[in-house]
Amino acid sequence: MGVVCYSSKIYYDDTDAGGVVYYANYLKLCERAKQEFFLKHGCDLFKLHFQNIYLVVKEVKANYIKSILLGETVDVSVSINKIKRASLSLHFDILCKDELRASVDIMSVAVKEGSKIVRLPECVKNLPIE
Repeated sequence: MGVVCYSSKIYYDDTDAGGVVYYANYLKLCERAKQEFFLKHGCDLFKLHFQNIYLVVKEVKANYIKSILLGETVDVSVSINKIKRASLSLHFDILCKDELRASVDIMSVAVKEGSKIVRLPECVKNLPIE
């Protein structure tokens, strides 16, 4: 388990017609948690964006364990699996009522304009690996 970086109530726009979180919206929860994790550790992704450095998703592996329903509250924890020269692998656990509902692994690559792969910025390389 990593550091809980994002908590959110589940709203209508997060769910399908049956009131269950739509599978792609788990990734939105992870993305928000990632941004908060980076900010918590002094790395501002907004600032990197305006410097034309982007962390683009290269690979996603998601394990949907149990549905999350409309009105429930989720906590998303983040930990770092691996940091390489130009890539970063993060692990996310999505919990509801202290029960693991999904786990997601996302690998991102640092690129500049034109999708040219570049070295990770220092603030990313200095994130804590747990």
